[in-house]
Amino acid sequence: MDSQFWHDRWRDNQIGFHQQRYNRWLIKHWRDLGLAPGSQVFVPLCGKSLDMRWLAAKGHPVQGIELVEQAIEAFFTECGEPFIHDTRGRFQRYSAANIEILGGDFFELTVNHLNVPAAVFDRAALIALPEKLRARYADHLLRIIPDGAQILLVTLEYPQDMVEGPPFSVLPEEVTIHFEERCSVQRLASKATDMLPPKFAQAGVDQAVESVYRIVKER
Repeated sequence: MDSQFWHDRWRDNQIGFHQQRYNRWLIKHWRDLGLAPGSQVFVPLCGKSLDMRWLAAKGHPVQGIELVEQAIEAFFTECGEPFIHDTRGRFQRYSAANIEILGGDFFELTVNHLNVPAAVFDRAALIALPEKLRARYADHLLRIIPDGAQILLVTLEYPQDMVEGPPFSVLPEEVTIHFEERCSVQRLASKATDMLPPKFAQAGVDQAVESVYRIVKER
């Protein structure tokens, strides 16, 4: 899976991963992080997620990172908000009101690009990546966010051998492997879902399990 894969998906409007409403786990468990008002939030591989609007409405300055600039422009256009487009180092920068999205490669982000996030919301980043990239993603994320930052992580669990991702199946054991060495990891909830891309039903997978985790970086 390379960058062209994602450009092709957005160009062809094959974006079944995009949710048309706010994420249920975000609404239910965001308060569990106990963030101070105005805390900065980072949303990796954000696409045109409506969840950024929800977070901004709660008073959080939001910063996202997205590879495909078409998705970023669609986010602001569909919000009906004018935006500013400039550069921030090697990244294209789009901003309006309380939301800033960087256009570019997540793996090229450094501490200097981030606005010191107190929290990360990952609904579709980890599960968007194949196994080999997931370890690299988790390691890089933990390198660029500060100690004490919290991650609200949503995963999907299903028989990976029955259907090809993305989204990929990420089991609790893998979450532990990626995060436990440097973080405290708490599984907040799990629940079956049938809100899956059409290819799942075509492969005979009509249900999966969503899990949500609170992860706190300790070192």
